[in-house]
Amino acid sequence: MEVGNGFFTRLSGALRPPADRFPSPDGLRSAGVLVPLRARGDGVTVVLARRTEQVPHHKGQICFPGGSRDPGDAGLLDTALREAEEELGIPRYDVEVLGTMEPVVTVTGFCIQPFVARIPSASGFRLDEFEVAEVFEVPLPVFGEMHRYRFAEYTVHGERKRVYFLDYGAHTIWGATATILHRLAALAPAAATSRRLI
Repeated sequence: MEVGNGFFTRLSGALRPPADRFPSPDGLRSAGVLVPLRARGDGVTVVLARRTEQVPHHKGQICFPGGSRDPGDAGLLDTALREAEEELGIPRYDVEVLGTMEPVVTVTGFCIQPFVARIPSASGFRLDEFEVAEVFEVPLPVFGEMHRYRFAEYTVHGERKRVYFLDYGAHTIWGATATILHRLAALAPAAATSRRLI
């Protein structure tokens, strides 16, 4: 059995079943992102990207592949798969969708639906040079180290929210991406306590 299979099975069981249609609160733009994971040696990594300074939203930020739903997308899963292929060159036939998490509402007016997925450990990337400046991987257990997180609080649509921040190397990961990673670590307690994910 390939290293990591047991972990991916457990994680899939902790996620919501993948679906295609999610209602967004009034006034918010629907978006879908792919949260790509892959087995690496005796562990699991998260694939992250850094946006260029040319994109209209979230310039220079660390992100997952994804974006706003296009009229031609069948649903937000289709959005996430399309964007992952366009931005990072991940073919949709290489993606094993494990499930979904709670949507994340941003201060910039987006309601982001994350789709957690497994991609092949050997797959390469082909970056859209307009949108993506770089792609890198982080061991998933890093995001279970809760002392790494800082946060600020804000109010959106009458609800008190937290914005998380954490540093990894030269990168500061924050906003919706950090929130998704924080939630993912909570759903994968084995990843938060061990670097061997078997």
